[in-house]
This record gives sequence, structure tokens and C-alpha cells, in this order.
Amino acid sequence: MNKIRLLSLGLSALAPLAAAAQTCSEINLDAERLACYDRAAGRVAPGTATAAAAAATPAASAPMLAAASESAPTKWTGQSFSERFQLDPETKDGIFKVKPHLPVYVLPVSWRQHVNRNPSSPNPRNTAFGAGENNKNLEAKFQISLKTKMMQNILGSEIDWWAAYTQQSFWQVYNAEDSRPFRESNYQPETFVTLPLRLGSDAFQLRMLNLGLVHQSNGQTDPLSRSWNRIYATLGATSGGLSLFVKPWWRVKETAATDNNPDISDYAGRIEVQAIYNFGDHIVSATLQNNLKINTSTPNRSNVQIEWAFPLFSELHGYVRGFGGYADSLQNYNFHNYGIGLGVSLVQWR
Repeated sequence: MNKIRLLSLGLSALAPLAAAAQTCSEINLDAERLACYDRAAGRVAPGTATAAAAAATPAASAPMLAAASESAPTKWTGQSFSERFQLDPETKDGIFKVKPHLPVYVLPVSWRQHVNRNPSSPNPRNTAFGAGENNKNLEAKFQISLKTKMMQNILGSEIDWWAAYTQQSFWQVYNAEDSRPFRESNYQPETFVTLPLRLGSDAFQLRMLNLGLVHQSNGQTDPLSRSWNRIYATLGATSGGLSLFVKPWWRVKETAATDNNPDISDYAGRIEVQAIYNFGDHIVSATLQNNLKINTSTPNRSNVQIEWAFPLFSELHGYVRGFGGYADSLQNYNFHNYGIGLGVSLVQWR
């Protein structure tokens, strides 16, 4: 009986060694496999146990590494608009989930070089002399912009259908004499479909085509009412940390009697080109709009906007926006101006 008990104890003691040997034999790298056998035999040198254990037990450490990688902050990359428009299968997350669309920001300081004191339009019903007489050069400005997916993978394809809403408001908060009124708000509902693409090389790749319909108005009555409807297409491409968007549009015609701004395309443009680039945690955007008028009686006009977002803390970014040209707002669509705004971006826009 004593021999049987001793044999049983011996086999029990050898079982962990056999299991360790089995684990070690599955390691491909010679140095790591040898370290595993040394540790099983009790021959690990002081100070190397932790490293050897980590090398010899990759399966055990994998969950810890995965958790660490999940908790690490994600960096913005030039491909990020593929997540914003959910262009890849792994980014799609269903319908009716509200997400940011265009930049969402608050500018407590928004300065304009000139004030449009006489908003006008070729339509006599939409000229208001003196309407902006008391407006100040300094005001506040904010924008909210949200979207949600209405349908995903339409008819078994990769095409998604979205609906979006953007509001931009100009607040004369420093104009105490007139009770700090809102000078203007522009409202922009839109709907579009997104077709994911993957054309070209990694150096330059076309990633998406959007086709959409957008309405924009300022909610005013005559003579300050301004509005237009457009059909547009947006092509999105990436090249390293650079994202490029080309967006031509066609204005839906209105009757002359009801058109508040018949020449808006000659000022606000017929195409928009945007480039977005990230360096480190900073994001810079340049947007150019042009009316595509060349060798005609209508002058060629361009509008330029430069944006810079830089990290403050968490998802909050400092935000600087400068512009020059026309159409900074609907009421001022044909008024040339320059301006700069300072504030914060409430989402990591790109």
C-alpha cells in the first residue's frame, strides 16, 4: 500500500511538469521555448521570470493586451470618414442611431470685418434697406449637425440611406442695446444615399459616392427670407492622412416671383472642394467653393474657409474658423466679407 501511495504521489507531482512540457512544446521560437522549459525545471534566473512567463504564455496575456488596446485612445486617421459614413461592414451598426454629421461647434467670439446693413436680392420683394443697421461686428455663432441612417444595405447591396439636419445660428449676444437678438439662423435638412467604394491604390483611393437632396432656408418672412434646394453628389477619397471631398450640385429652379435669391449660385457656388488633414492630434480643413463661371458676363467668384481643431481634453477640441468671400450665411449670400471665429468643437470632426 505504501508503494502504491508513493507512486500516486509521484505521478501527481509529475502531472504539472507534463502539462508545462506540453505547453512549452507548442512554442515556435527557440529562445522562448527554452525559457519555458527552464522555468518548468526551476532554472529561471532572478529578474527574468516575468519576461519568460509573458513570452511563454501568450494565450494568457492576450486578453490583457486586448483590454489594454481597447482602453487606449484612438487616433484620428485620414480613413476616419469611412467610419463616419459606415463604409465598411465592420463599421455598420444599424438604423435610427443619431450621430454627428457636419462639425458641431460653439464660437463665443465670431468677428466679421463688415456688417451687411442692407440685405438685398435681385427680387425687389427681398431687399430690406436698414434691416441690419444696429448689428455689431462681434457676435457668437454655433452649429449643430446630426444624422441618422434610415435604411441599411438596401436590397442586399452596400447602399445606405441617411437623413440629416444642420442648424447654424448667429447670435448678437454682445448687442445689449437691442436685447441681444439672434441675427439669423440657417436650417438645413437633407437626405442622401451612400455607396461605399474602394477604387485605386492605398496611396490614393476613392472610398465613397453620396447622392443627396438638400434644402436650406433662414426661416424668415419677406423681405429677409432666403432659401434654395439642391441636388448634389459627393465623392470622397483618401491619401494617407489626407481626406478629399468633391461636391458639385445643381440648384432646383423656382419661379421668378417666389425666388428669394435667384442669383445665389453665382455667389455661393456650384461646387465645393474640401481637404482635411491631421497631424498628430491636430486637424486642419480647407474648403473652397466656386461658381464655375469662366469667360462669361458673371464674374468668377470663390469662397474660402479654413478650420483648425486642436485637443483640449477628452473629446473637447479648441476650434478656429476663418473665412473670406460670399455666402457666410443665407442672408449675406451676395455680401463679400472676411471673418474669424474662436471657440470649441464638441465632437472630433473630420
